[in-house]
Amino acid sequence: MGIAGAALAAVALPKLARAEKTWSSGTERPAFSLPEGAVDCHMHIYDDRFPVASGTTLRPPNATVAQYRLLQTRLGVKRNVVVTPSTYGTDNRCTLQALEQFGDNARGVAVVNSSVSDAELKTLDSGGIRAVRLNLSYPGATTLDMLAPLAARIASLG
Repeated sequence: MGIAGAALAAVALPKLARAEKTWSSGTERPAFSLPEGAVDCHMHIYDDRFPVASGTTLRPPNATVAQYRLLQTRLGVKRNVVVTPSTYGTDNRCTLQALEQFGDNARGVAVVNSSVSDAELKTLDSGGIRAVRLNLSYPGATTLDMLAPLAARIASLG
């Protein structure tokens, strides 16, 4: 069970996990080695220093960069994509901070809506964000009618 699955299961955990805890149901290394350059393409960081979005029901305990690095070491993966979880709505500060900590081996996916400024899009881009997330299964932050206008606005960022 990877970070994403563990994050969902984490809702049931009563205490905040410490950095030495792992967000995986296992402790052993996999029976196989991942290919060089493998990427964990969807994981979340949760940090209670950042405010949750209004109306959010998914509020798992902290899942920190330090905790995820333990999982990376166990799995043998060096690259990852940090995705802003629905918990934070369109506030991408937690993801940006995680990207700064991960360095060049990580990229990010932000949640934005049509009110995002061009300056903020540039800040996200320079912080390592390479995609936007429209979470249509979670009501609130984004809607399908935002897709085409947002795609047009971010196209110049590559």
